[in-house]
Amino acid sequence: MQQGEARFASECAVCHSAKADGPTMMGPNLHGLYGRTSGSLAGFSYSQAMKTRAVEWQMDSLQQFIAQPQAFVPGTYMPYVGLASADDRHAVACFLGAQK
Repeated sequence: MQQGEARFASECAVCHSAKADGPTMMGPNLHGLYGRTSGSLAGFSYSQAMKTRAVEWQMDSLQQFIAQPQAFVPGTYMPYVGLASADDRHAVACFLGAQK
């Protein structure tokens, strides 16, 4: 969990919060992400691609997305090239899964 929290802080927190009362930033708040459908958080302006993709965020889908966001959801607004390390992707996904 510690590795995931640290990697989230260094790679994701500039655009996303994962706290229950955290703000919507450049990206949507990721607290309670698991089970949520892509493009569905009220109050956030998603790309049409993210809304249309309609993937349910779970361990596997999240890891695929953060590996290569543009490949997983072509047309997403997320300007992130991806997290190369499979171990880091898994750690971030585990960290986010615990934020509920």
